[in-house]
Amino acid sequence: MNAEMTAALKPATAGGLLFVLMWSSGYLGAHYALLGFAPFTATVLRFAGSALVIGLWVLVWKRPSVSRPDLWRAALAGLFLQAGFFGFIYAAMATGASAAAAGLIAGLMPVTTALGAALFIGEPLGRNTLPGAVIGLGGVGLVLAPMRDTPGTLLGVTLAVCALLSLSGGTLLQRRHPTQLEPRLALLVQLLVALFVLLPFAAREGFAMQPSWPSVLGVLWVTLINSCCGLLLYLWLLRTGSAREVSGWFYLVPPITGVMAMVVLGDRFGPWQWAGFALAAAGVWLAQRNPQGAATETPRRESP
Repeated sequence: MNAEMTAALKPATAGGLLFVLMWSSGYLGAHYALLGFAPFTATVLRFAGSALVIGLWVLVWKRPSVSRPDLWRAALAGLFLQAGFFGFIYAAMATGASAAAAGLIAGLMPVTTALGAALFIGEPLGRNTLPGAVIGLGGVGLVLAPMRDTPGTLLGVTLAVCALLSLSGGTLLQRRHPTQLEPRLALLVQLLVALFVLLPFAAREGFAMQPSWPSVLGVLWVTLINSCCGLLLYLWLLRTGSAREVSGWFYLVPPITGVMAMVVLGDRFGPWQWAGFALAAAGVWLAQRNPQGAATETPRRESP
């Protein structure tokens, strides 16, 4: 590795680790937000606040050029990556899935994306993908098994799986039809689409809320740190490396979310559950390892 590659690797590595921390902390932020806000009301507040911040940034600093086809691609991506993923994941957590369980299931995104790419867009299935998927699912089973009798867990896990499929579908959509929009504008379009899609659901809840300081701080956290900073950092990572490399950071999400839930929320996990977190991370890591000589993915300019 030459000096130029080493210099480029360090910021990307630091950025990847920071992104994992921001992404994982979002489940804890959502936990607190849902203490005072109904799930779709919380998502609408998140998207409205994020769109306001990003929109002001777009207006006051170097307005980007706009392409109508790229706008449609970004809008469709927002339907899956923002409205679908966060709508389902917040509903899952409000129903009974814990922050750790939600993060664990969503952390399987690289595995389901690789399987979907092989099934739907003809990408070759890596030799390690299926073994990694089996190991990852085994880890999920170990973590969730002690929770099976908790009220709402089955429905919550089902909704979290729907969130995972939406996230993977949006990722595949972008891989198939990438947009060339400037990152801030791509994110703004996605946020606005998600806002208007979920607004009727929040209205059906009656915009139910009983705000408290923990819940308000939770909304602010997922809005500013998770949505604005985290997703923009994700965009930067995509532009400095391949989508496969960026998704590789997701293998750290399950164990880090588990540790955060233990430290911040007081969740307690048995030895077999910690083994499950480790297995889930190992499965995601293995599924993304290409055998030597396998084709590598060409870097693209994509947006989450």
